[in-house]
Amino acid sequence: MIYSEEKSAGLAVPLIVILLAIAGIVAVLVAIGDRHDSTAGRVWVPQAQQQGAGQ
Repeated sequence: MIYSEEKSAGLAVPLIVILLAIAGIVAVLVAIGDRHDSTAGRVWVPQAQQQGAGQ
């Protein structure tokens, strides 16, 4: 009986640490995502210029 109580207490600490680490990673990703504006993901593609002499 003593072993089951120690295992349950020993299992809770790593789970709390893992959950805090995941929450920290998510918070950092959200903070990084908020810094960039919506145009950061756009790619500029030059368009071919039309020449009126050939038409």
